[in-house]
Amino acid sequence: MPHTRFHFGQFALFFSLPLALSAACLTLFGMPQVLLAQGIPERWESSEYEPPEDIGRPRRIKDAATRSLNGSCDNNDKPLTALLPQNQLGITVAEYPTLFVYLPAFGTEALSMPVEFVLEDIDGKEVYKANFPTNGISGIVAFGLPSKAGLSPLQVGQDYHWRFTVICNENDRSQDIFVGGVVRRVELESELKERLMVVSPEEQVELYAEAGIWQDAVSTLVQLRRDNPTDLQLAADWEKLLNAVELGDIAQEPIEPMPATTLRDLNLPQSQLPSE
Repeated sequence: MPHTRFHFGQFALFFSLPLALSAACLTLFGMPQVLLAQGIPERWESSEYEPPEDIGRPRRIKDAATRSLNGSCDNNDKPLTALLPQNQLGITVAEYPTLFVYLPAFGTEALSMPVEFVLEDIDGKEVYKANFPTNGISGIVAFGLPSKAGLSPLQVGQDYHWRFTVICNENDRSQDIFVGGVVRRVELESELKERLMVVSPEEQVELYAEAGIWQDAVSTLVQLRRDNPTDLQLAADWEKLLNAVELGDIAQEPIEPMPATTLRDLNLPQSQLPSE
C-alpha cells in the first residue's frame, strides 16, 4: 500500500533576555515554546504519494465538456471539482472527516439535481453510501461522514476511495458525472498535537497545511469562513490554500452553510434522508 511520510520542519528561535523569560514561563506550564505556524505553503507538497492504479474512474476534476444525453447536466460553468491536491489524496486526523466538492449549477433554470456519495475501503467494499438532493445553486459543498449513523471510524493508515456523483438521469446511470479521490487517516505526532491544542483556529489551519494534512486544513478554514464571512484575511487565506493545489479558480465560489449529510439530523421525511 502506498505510504506518505510527513516531515515536520525544524524551528530555531533566538531569544533576547525578555523573550527567554517568557519562554521559560511557558515551559513551567508544560506548553511548547513554538506555538506559531509559518503560514500556508505557497505550493502543496504531495509528490511522494501516487494514487492506487485501481482507483477507478473518479478524478479530481471532471472534464467541463461532459454533457448528458438529455441535457439535464448541461453546464457552462466551472466543472464539478473535488477539493483535493493533484494526487487525489486527502490526509486527515479525523475519525469522521468532512470532504468537499465544488458543485456547479446545471441547466438554465438551476435544476435541483440528485447526488450520491460513496465511500469504499481499499478492497472496494462499500463502507458508506448517501443520496440527497441539491438546491440547484453552484457552490462548494461539504459532506461529512456521520458519526451517529453506526459507521465505524476510519482506520489509521488505511486508504479509502470516495466518489461524489451527480445523477443526471436516474433511468440511465451511464450519464452520471462524478469526481473523487482517496482519504487516509493518520495519527498526529505528539509535538504537533500539543501545538494544535494551544493555538488559535487560524494557526491550526497553518499547522495542518505545513504538515500536509489537507482535509483538516480545509475543514478548519471552511468553518472559520462560515463563522466570519466578511473577514478579508480569512478570505485571503482560503484563496492561498486553494492556489497551493491549483484550485484558485473556485476560491471565490460560495460555501454551502452546512454539510450535506447533516440532512439526516433534520426533521425530514424518511424518503428524503440519505440512504445507508
